Amino acid sequence: MYSRLFAVPDAAAPLQRAQLVTAVSVGSAIIQLRGIARRLDLGPELDAALEAMARGDSAMATTRLGRLDGALAARPDTAGLQVRGSILAISEGLIQHAAYFDAGAPG
Repeated sequence: MYSRLFAVPDAAAPLQRAQLVTAVSVGSAIIQLRGIARRLDLGPELDAALEAMARGDSAMATTRLGRLDGALAARPDTAGLQVRGSILAISEGLIQHAAYFDAGAPG
């Protein structure tokens, strides 16, 4: 039997549930962020953060996302607000579940 939330198995431990839900949330935020970042000419900065994440280095990914957020904060337009929200969602997920994200890196 599966729960209705992201089809997480009922037998999953609370930590496993939290990790799976966070992974789905981070993935959704990355999808949103990719499209917006390209339009704002921030693709290379985002790519650097995502490459660190793919290597299993959530600390570096969070650092790079923080730099991207800082660059957006300095912009006078409001287009960066949605991007900053996605950056925050990704960063918080990486911080809270670093062991999960870092362990999933290809070896």
